[in-house]
Amino acid sequence: MNRNEITSLLKFVDRIRVLFNKSIANNSIDSDWRIFSFVMSNHLENKINTTSSIIQASGLPFATGLRKVRKLIKEKKLIKRSKTKTGKSFSIHPSSKLIKDFTDYLILIKKEFATNLGYNDMNDNYFFGTSLTAGKIISAPSIITNQSKKFKKISFLSNDNPTFKVIKKNLNFFEYILGCKIELELEGDLQKLLEKIVNNSISRKKSKYDIVGFNIPWIGQLANSNCLMPLNNIAIKEGLNLNDFHYSGIRSSSFNNILYGIPIEAIPDLLFYRKDLFYKHNLNPPQTFEELLEACAVLEKENEIESPISWPARKGQPLATSFILAMANYGKPYINLRHIGDNFYDLDSQNIKLKTNFLTDASFKAAKMLKELVNYSPREISSHSNDECVEYYSQGKSAMVINWSSRAHLFELNKNSPAYKKTGYLPRPAGYETFQVSPIGGFSLGIPSNIIKEKIPFIIKTIRNFVSPEFIKYYIEHGSLSSPLFSVVNDPEVRALSPIFNEIDKMEKEEKIVEWARYPLPSYSSIIEEVGNKIFEYIFLNKDLELTLKECQKSTERYLNQSL
Repeated sequence: MNRNEITSLLKFVDRIRVLFNKSIANNSIDSDWRIFSFVMSNHLENKINTTSSIIQASGLPFATGLRKVRKLIKEKKLIKRSKTKTGKSFSIHPSSKLIKDFTDYLILIKKEFATNLGYNDMNDNYFFGTSLTAGKIISAPSIITNQSKKFKKISFLSNDNPTFKVIKKNLNFFEYILGCKIELELEGDLQKLLEKIVNNSISRKKSKYDIVGFNIPWIGQLANSNCLMPLNNIAIKEGLNLNDFHYSGIRSSSFNNILYGIPIEAIPDLLFYRKDLFYKHNLNPPQTFEELLEACAVLEKENEIESPISWPARKGQPLATSFILAMANYGKPYINLRHIGDNFYDLDSQNIKLKTNFLTDASFKAAKMLKELVNYSPREISSHSNDECVEYYSQGKSAMVINWSSRAHLFELNKNSPAYKKTGYLPRPAGYETFQVSPIGGFSLGIPSNIIKEKIPFIIKTIRNFVSPEFIKYYIEHGSLSSPLFSVVNDPEVRALSPIFNEIDKMEKEEKIVEWARYPLPSYSSIIEEVGNKIFEYIFLNKDLELTLKECQKSTERYLNQSL
């Protein structure tokens, strides 16, 4: 089981034990469970336990709780770790045996669920939290009959990415299904879209739009500026099955543990590669940047294609994104988040003094790697954004491309593409040990904070329909290879369309898809634009690297006072 499953199971057992104690056991304290649950949760998040915090979590009176903690230490279920030479100051942790026994207990619970749901091979097929519809064929969208009698129009603002292009192209169909008029405004320029969303909430008394589709790294700025309504209670009331959404999508649509958007896309940034060309030249799919460059050198020498690889390198946001994601593969986020362990960073930045990481070893290595990658890239790589580099790959001009998964439709659904049915998918290559990871990207649907309150129930019902399994499958079948839902990913008809769904699902379960690589600082968009312009000077204009990164560090410091 991965960390997400363990956490979900732990919370589930927490809830049912509370229900039992309230309903049957006359509010029994259940101190053993409360202690073990508390220390295990902190262990997963690399947080320190103290004697006082454990006693408080136990629900016992202080003296009784102290005896309980000492007893558990004596039984070696808890262990003390000295923080000073004298040993007077110490932290408390679950022992290795408790961790194993506790995890085995949760696995037994998972196994019971899997067996009762009809799964024979729990390890391969059942993922705790997956929708009950997983593995079943999802039907086509049907007429919505319980729509509002008062409201007959929904106003929608978003980006012109593949999912929203499908909606616009088939607008009459969606209006027919939903029984209302849809005013859909698509903005191609991401910066202009962000400005429109912010101005709509700040400059207007009443929102012009009912729904805004926002790029998930903007969540910090939009929440900090009070542009979006919190959706936790509304989503629960509407009966949205948040457990069916990929964990990374829900976490990336939340800020400070408050949900502000419902994912309509969950798209990791991946390495696409031509399996036929790699097989022909006896190349292994690259797991690291070193292997990537070695493969590029072989493909360049063979001279069978125009360029071994393409990637977003246009000045500004595209290049900056490539740079900070490469930093993540070298083990560091672009700001100083707390490292939990393995390839995890803590998303709670409230307790640290924020600074950017542009003078770290990871930033130097990432910049040098991208500059070297230019040697194996198209001559016009400095003008390539996301669409251009995937189109280049789909035309058979490169053997690899690094890009967001949703754009795979350009070749997976195009029988004339040389890459059609010949593409393999991997997380972004690792620069450092375990960091073969891909960031989550995509758009979520939010409700502007200045919306007419009486319209909220109608809007959230409409959002629920737009992110339903039936609608998500429809988007996929019509050209957007992206799904935020476990149930849709496991639909046999969806999996048959492209191997990308199975691969992304596997990456999600192996915890290769992360949220911290593009941590949503309120000043994220300003930082990313600034860094993209400066890194461009090093990569394409041969400016000194150390000077460039010093300027990145200095120029971004002024944006941090806009942060948390």
